[in-house]
Amino acid sequence: MTFMLQPLQHLIPTSKSCYLVEWKGRSCVIDEKRRPQNGDTVLLDMSGMYEWAMIMITPRRIITDDGLFLTDDLLEDVAVVGVVTHEVTSVHEHDDSPI
Repeated sequence: MTFMLQPLQHLIPTSKSCYLVEWKGRSCVIDEKRRPQNGDTVLLDMSGMYEWAMIMITPRRIITDDGLFLTDDLLEDVAVVGVVTHEVTSVHEHDDSPI
């Protein structure tokens, strides 16, 4: 068995502005240089608190994973850290099953 420990760019098609983020039980590759498009999942910085969310361009709003709608004045203290390009999920359960 051979283990390949390579930079992220060698394993999946990403740029050097991408990195793996684990937050609230979710692991995603985010691109900090990519501009969000309508419906993209993003990582937000809300005054020092991080949150996964979905961007809606028209009408301008953000919907967090917790179901919070951010519009108008609530968007002033929100910064997009990066756009999710890939989500990393486990292909096996943590049990004794061989399959």
